[in-house]
Amino acid sequence: MSALLKLVGTPGTNQNSATVQHPPITRPVSVLTAREHEVLHLMADGLTTKDIGFRLNITFKTAACHRNHILQKLSVTSTVSAVRWGIREGLILP
Repeated sequence: MSALLKLVGTPGTNQNSATVQHPPITRPVSVLTAREHEVLHLMADGLTTKDIGFRLNITFKTAACHRNHILQKLSVTSTVSAVRWGIREGLILP
């Protein structure tokens, strides 16, 4: 057991910790509108842009616009990165 603790490190310390520490997010959560939060959740659920439009009763073009605004506001280039941001901010449960 002590060999494992030496390898992983003791809980609560940063010495040789096996977990990755992410820098704090400096963008405020309010950077997204309520509708963009809704779209982000649907993106996290794995819905396509077409499915998001259908679910929210909006056109494909409007859903794509919301998705693009989310990516631009978060300065990311993929759905995965946007969802990871949502998880780190506590908006999306892992």
